[in-house]
Amino acid sequence: MIDINISLIVENFFNLIKDEDVVAIDAYKYDKEIIDEIVKLIILRKKNIFFVATTNSQARYYDQLGQRTISLNEKEIDIALEFVNQIDQYNNFIKKNTTSFIRDKMVSQSALNLIVVVDKRNVVDNLDKDIYLEISSFAWQRTLINLQSYGVARIVLYKDGSYFKTEIGHYLIRLSLDSNITLEDFEYSVRNVPGVLETGLFLGVADTLFIFDEDNKDHLETRKRN
Repeated sequence: MIDINISLIVENFFNLIKDEDVVAIDAYKYDKEIIDEIVKLIILRKKNIFFVATTNSQARYYDQLGQRTISLNEKEIDIALEFVNQIDQYNNFIKKNTTSFIRDKMVSQSALNLIVVVDKRNVVDNLDKDIYLEISSFAWQRTLINLQSYGVARIVLYKDGSYFKTEIGHYLIRLSLDSNITLEDFEYSVRNVPGVLETGLFLGVADTLFIFDEDNKDHLETRKRN
């Protein structure tokens, strides 16, 4: 399991938040720990922040902590924190862990400053062609068959063999993309496949990189978009 210095990430993230900003936190496995750290800094530094909850669990947790939340329908996001699996030199990145790629995409497109957190070993020249997709659970086998024209597609399962479901109740597909298909062509054309709702491929939306190093947990490199 990757060992991350959450306090260091939160400190750097919080320093970029302005008073009255609208903030979104990725529904990552550490999201509640991150929210706890942010709330401590809010109290300590007396900063006013609105949160956009990216999951139902987050919404309940913000309410428990007495934090102000706002809907994405009401206001755009000023700054968001996203954990990613891999990112390239053109600010394209891949996510594989999600509660909903639909929500992830909406947050990334809304955020004025999208900050992505990534292991330094996963900052690459070219992204792997191992893509995850969110699909409708209705007649999902048909969608899976149609996706085979892009490469080798398979349904994502839990260890017990049951289907992985997003918070919204959709399924995930893992696709090994054929080498002759570019990521850009895939991202735009795959939406024509009935049942495909969203992908874990994000093209050119990262604004700031937080690059951590497992071997040096007290160091966090920050890179701004070129």
